Order: sequence, then structure tokens, then C-alpha cells
Amino acid sequence: MYGAYIRAGISAGAVTLLGAVLNFILPYLLPLLGPQDELLYQTFNTLGNNVVILGLVAVAAGVMAAATAESSVGGV
Repeated sequence: MYGAYIRAGISAGAVTLLGAVLNFILPYLLPLLGPQDELLYQTFNTLGNNVVILGLVAVAAGVMAAATAESSVGGV
């Protein structure tokens, strides 16, 4: 289980760094996607604003999956 915690810590740091880079780059890329009222523009804008939250939820889900796998009888 300690390996899962270490991987989660490294992944959380990577997600935070990736989110910072994406938030820096995205304002320059959004005008290339077309008008602001289109679905593609709105989708990328929403994902860009919430990428850190989504990534941290994914890391937490990975830790929960590892905990579930290790708590099973005869687990892996």
C-alpha cells in the first residue's frame, strides 16, 4: 500500500504541474478553436479550468482502487 501512496504523491505533483502549464498555454490556444459560443471552445475552456480538480480526483480513485485490491482476500 505504501507504493500506492508514493505513486499517488508523485502523480498529484505531476497533475498540479500539468494543470499550471495548461492554464498558462490554454488562453493562447482557445482563439484557434473558433468562436466562444461553440461547443469545442467551451469544452476546452471548462476542462482547462478544472484539470487540476479532475486529475486529483483520478489520483484519489487510483488510491482507492489500490486499497480495494489489497484488502481483498487472496488479493494480488
